[in-house]
Amino acid sequence: MTYHRLFEAVQSLDRISTTWLRQQATQLSNITRIHEQWSGVLDGTHLRGFYIEGPMGAPVPIGNNEALIVLSRAMCEGALGKHWRRFILTKELMHVFDEENEKTDTPEKLDHQINQFGDPTAAVTPQYNAELKALWRALGVLCTVEKRAAYKSQLIEQTISFEVVAAALRLPVLAVRLLMRDDFETLLHNSM
Repeated sequence: MTYHRLFEAVQSLDRISTTWLRQQATQLSNITRIHEQWSGVLDGTHLRGFYIEGPMGAPVPIGNNEALIVLSRAMCEGALGKHWRRFILTKELMHVFDEENEKTDTPEKLDHQINQFGDPTAAVTPQYNAELKALWRALGVLCTVEKRAAYKSQLIEQTISFEVVAAALRLPVLAVRLLMRDDFETLLHNSM
């Protein structure tokens, strides 16, 4: 189970598709199949998506070594729905690389995780750390190092806008702003 191998494989691509990322994630992890489902229950403002590993019974049965990524239907169908879906699907996909102690696999861990999102003073748990790692990892595989450097240079020179980069990468502007942070490389390296 190695994110680093996925990151390296991405560097040679001109176009990075979520289908390819999903295929690679199953080859590099113990997860053999990843299901995607859209939910009208998630409003997309507070919860854009989540990741669950099986086995799990009804209402959405998934087997051993399978995972389910649930995405907000409202987020996926909006004006920038395809960009948000690409970003959040990839972020949730990165949970295939979580260590055992980072998994939110009990009701108690989930409750604590939800509370932690609302309380910045709470102690950082392995599950919260996994969320941050998944974010930086997703950004790391949605844009090659070479493209990021070129776009960052153009942004500094003001010859391109965040919106143009977002359209080129098929990501929301928020994701591009995170990708172009000065400390991005450090955050990504700490997440590998």
